[in-house]
Amino acid sequence: MKQVPSIVFRFLLTLTIAGLGWYALAASLRIQAAPSPNLPPASTPRPSSVPKPPQPASPQPIIEPQPEALRNKQRILVVGDSITQSGGQYGGYVWLLQRYLNLLYPNQPVEIISSGVSGNTSTQLNERFKQDVLDKKPDLITINIGVNDVLQSFQTPTQARPNIPTPQEYRQNLTAMVQAATSKAIPVLLLSPTIIQEDLSSQENQRISQYIAVMREVALQYRCQFIDLNIPFRHVISTYQRYGGQGQNLLTRDGIHPNIAGHQIIAYNILKGWGVPEPKIQSLKVSN
Repeated sequence: MKQVPSIVFRFLLTLTIAGLGWYALAASLRIQAAPSPNLPPASTPRPSSVPKPPQPASPQPIIEPQPEALRNKQRILVVGDSITQSGGQYGGYVWLLQRYLNLLYPNQPVEIISSGVSGNTSTQLNERFKQDVLDKKPDLITINIGVNDVLQSFQTPTQARPNIPTPQEYRQNLTAMVQAATSKAIPVLLLSPTIIQEDLSSQENQRISQYIAVMREVALQYRCQFIDLNIPFRHVISTYQRYGGQGQNLLTRDGIHPNIAGHQIIAYNILKGWGVPEPKIQSLKVSN
């Protein structure tokens, strides 16, 4: 056998090594290009989440302060005759005032105490004023009196009429009660009589206007708050009668004692006189 010259052998060896190098390089490139079967595909990076700004706290409910006339008035004593006495029953003005104030100012409790006595005139109320009113240490007093002063003068026989207060005696009785209260720094709200019968032109209603004028003068003299309840009663009744005629009681059960509608008018006007905004009064609803 002939021997291959060394130069030829080295040339063939060089080609063989070069070929192996290119094969290894190609294999390496294929390995890098192919995904590994054991690794999951790379996921697209997500943008980092931005923290939400803190939400403002829920606003606290606004508790409106009481009007000046009711401020620090924890016990209100309402005095009068049968209108006030019946006013403490369901739907009466005293009953309504208690529930209205509970709704309006739930965090500022007020106790309303009724001291109405059926048949009382201003003289009889004045006689029991200290025991039934002042001794209970109220923070505010409302006085509604005068209907019996007028009514009994028409019903009582002539020989007994000296016991019925005249307008001048009515003034003296009101003055005595107001002075007794204000001497103890207790504010007084004077509430005028309403009506006697729903015939607005009757002699009783003409005379009661004299007593209302006296109450107004006493309130002015002693700087008491005064609310004329006769005006809204006359306005509602006269408006109705203009369009519906007469013949039935609209605001009273018997011509004297208010029905539920009449008591609502009384309570409404007292709240308004105390400074409660009218829209708030109009939105009030009570069921029990």
